[in-house]
Parts: sequence; structure tokens; C-alpha cells
Amino acid sequence: MKRNILIVVIVLLIVSLGLAFFFFKHGDMTEVSINDKFKEIGYSKKEVSVILDNVLKKDYDIILELGYDESLTDILTTDGYDAKNFEKYIEYYMKNKDANISDIVTIMNSGFYLASYPASNLLASLTLEKYYINDYVARYLDYGNSHDMNAKDIISIVNSKADLEFYSESYDSNLDVNNLVLVNKFYHLKEDYTPSDLVSLSGQYNRGANNKMRKEAADALMKMIDVARLENIILYNMSAFRSYDYQVNLYNRYIKRDGKEAADKYSARPGYSEHQTGLCADLNEISDKFDGTDEANWLRDNAYKYGFILRFPKGKEHITGYKYEPWHFRYVGLEAAKIIYEDNITLEEYYAYYIEKNSD
Repeated sequence: MKRNILIVVIVLLIVSLGLAFFFFKHGDMTEVSINDKFKEIGYSKKEVSVILDNVLKKDYDIILELGYDESLTDILTTDGYDAKNFEKYIEYYMKNKDANISDIVTIMNSGFYLASYPASNLLASLTLEKYYINDYVARYLDYGNSHDMNAKDIISIVNSKADLEFYSESYDSNLDVNNLVLVNKFYHLKEDYTPSDLVSLSGQYNRGANNKMRKEAADALMKMIDVARLENIILYNMSAFRSYDYQVNLYNRYIKRDGKEAADKYSARPGYSEHQTGLCADLNEISDKFDGTDEANWLRDNAYKYGFILRFPKGKEHITGYKYEPWHFRYVGLEAAKIIYEDNITLEEYYAYYIEKNSD
């Protein structure tokens, strides 16, 4: 019995060694064979070594079909090269042979479908930006190719629709997003829209006739005013909710005084005023003199902690469509306010990336 078991063990051992030797030799022959094939189509010993080190075996046939191309090793040694994307690199490279190899790798690494767009440094730069939206790529390129500016600014402008003429297109504001509703020179509210949860600001919190806000925004504003007062910063509302009819009279008065073109730079057309949302407030002094005051500086640095943003910041006029207003603060909630503040973006930019893009 023991002898039979021993014989079986020996036989199994011999078979195992034979199979191991076979596969070892088979593997060597395969590697030798592929080495020879790469050399036959023109690759040097050094280039073959680079290929074997950087290309998955399943993609060897792509190289053999491609034939010798001196740019192949440039692709394989470019920063950011990922063997899993090899087939994408080659397909895109074949359409863009004169393009910078680094741009090709960057564009294909982005994960966005861009195979139909010519490779360029501009396109590669765009895909690296945080707020890039693939649906807008054609507009990014159109705007970028006709304006000398960096990729970040191109994306900011296009995402905000500021590459279009203000008021050239009109959309109904999406009330379903609640505190994040966007009202600007493209998005408008109905004539009869009035928030159902308006409450009045009074006492130390208000010195203006337009003293109503939506309850959540009003609670946040009063909390902010209370905290600021502890730091000897006195804040109060001067103008919050305004009805559609109120804005009609205000806007027409500005037109009569300064003309339509000038009025559009600082006043909203009826239905396009953020004040109709009940989510914003003009604080303290509605004047350029407010800029640089202790109160304005405190608001700039702290308002986001209470869910408010400086709605029309300096340097963003081309995006918001309005001149800098250091007194105008808009409630968007804590999460959005923190992102907008830390990333130094506008509500338009936030809305495009976090609301519109995700609703498709």
C-alpha cells in the first residue's frame, strides 16, 4: 500500500516538473518571439526594452499593427503615462500625429470623451481644471481660441454663460433647488413669485423699508449680526426682499436718471433681481464708501460661516454682470458658502458645476 502511494507521489512530481519546465520554456519562447517581432519592424533593443516594461501583453498586437513609429517610446515615457490607457493613446495619437505627446496623454487621462476634438495645449489645460464640464468643451475651445486667457478663466466665463451677451438668453429659475436658486441676467423669476415663508427683520437687525427675508435666511442673518456685535461690528439690513412690481419702479427710475446701458450695470431688470428670492440683503451702507470699512472687511472674511456669500465680488464683474457691491450678501447655506468662499468662485460658477451638471 505504502509502495503504491509512493509511486503515485513520484509520478505526480514528475508530471508537475514536466509541466513547469514546459511552461517555463513556452514563456521564454514567447518573449523571445515578441522581441524578434518588435525588432523586425524596426525597434532597437533599447526601444524594445521600453515597450516590454510599459505595455501590457494584451496590447502587443497594437504595436505590431502600428508598425515602427519613433513617437511610441515618447508616449511610453511621458509623465502621467498609464498602461491601462495605451489603446486610447494610440488611437488619439493616430488622429493627432503633429500634436504634443504630453497633451495627448493628459487629454486621454482625463477620462472625458474627447476623441473627436483635436489635441492642443489648451484642451489639455482645460481638462486639468477642477470646474471643467465636458458638455461645454466646444464652447471652452471657441472662447479660448479667440481670447488670450488661462484655462481657469475660460472655464469660469463659459460655465457662467458670460461668453454670451447678458440677457441674450432667458431661463426660468429652478425653485426646486431652494436656497441655491439662481437669479441673474440669464435666469429669471415669474412676475407673481413671492416666497411663502417671508418673515420680518426688526429692531437691531433692520434699518430699511424692505425688511423681509425667507425664514432660514433671516435666522442666519440675525445669528451673524449677533456674533458680529460681540466683536464690535455693527451690521443691519437696509434692503432685503423686493417684489417684481417694486423692481419695475426702481429699474425704470434708474433708466430715467442714468440711461438703460448704465442702469444695467448696477440694477437688475424686473424678474431678474435676486432680491425677489428673499435670500439676499443689502447691509449697512449701499454705497462704494462701504468698501474697506471694518464692517465690510468682517463680512468678507466671516459671512460664509453663516451661509452667506459676497454676491458681486470685485474682479468678477464680467461673470456676474454687475459692478462690485461690498454690501450685497446672498444666503446659499453653509455647504455652498464654504466652497464658494474657499475656491473664490461666484454663485454662477457653483451653480453650473454642482447643480446644472449634476441634473443632466
